[in-house]
Amino acid sequence: MECGILEERNCVMQILLHNRLKYIFILIITYSLSIPLVAEEFVINNNDLVISGGKVGDVDKILSLLENNENINRVVFNGVYQGGQTDGLEISDLIIDFELDTHIIDYCWGNCIFMFMGGQNRTMAKGSELAINMTGYRLEFIEGIIENKDYEVLGSLSEYIVWVDETAREEIIEYFTLLLEQGVKPSFIIESIEKASKENWIPRRKKLLEANILTK
Repeated sequence: MECGILEERNCVMQILLHNRLKYIFILIITYSLSIPLVAEEFVINNNDLVISGGKVGDVDKILSLLENNENINRVVFNGVYQGGQTDGLEISDLIIDFELDTHIIDYCWGNCIFMFMGGQNRTMAKGSELAINMTGYRLEFIEGIIENKDYEVLGSLSEYIVWVDETAREEIIEYFTLLLEQGVKPSFIIESIEKASKENWIPRRKKLLEANILTK
């Protein structure tokens, strides 16, 4: 689907809704990743709050650190590769509220992008990477859910399918809403959805700068 400049926002919505099942965010990426999760770590280094590890989601801890260290003006993501979208959005809101900058060292993968996008000024060390991942449930995982009847926690199989459908829409909309609010070009959002649905998409620095993902 091609989008005219004046129709980009509506075109985004059409793509998201038309492909809502195809573009399911990583609700349960921990089941599909082969790398082990490492506990999140927080270190205050001068004016930086440095976050590292996997499954970052301790919103209360981050809020406490920010409230008790008024000198912090930047959040650094140093090798972050996991975390839930809901937590990522809440942490992003904290970063926005505290008017902080964000920075990437080494890599920022998966739902790390939500936290990173909260920054006023968003930068990335040379040699680092920002990976966007929107791959859906693996076939083997879905088969396991059906075979083991894990879906029964939500009721019937039909109710589970409806839940997946609704959640997919909500999470995609949350994704493009945040990026639009932070000044990212709609054309980049569309491209990220299309490319990251197949595999980890790691855009080059030039593209991130052009799209306003990186601000400088």
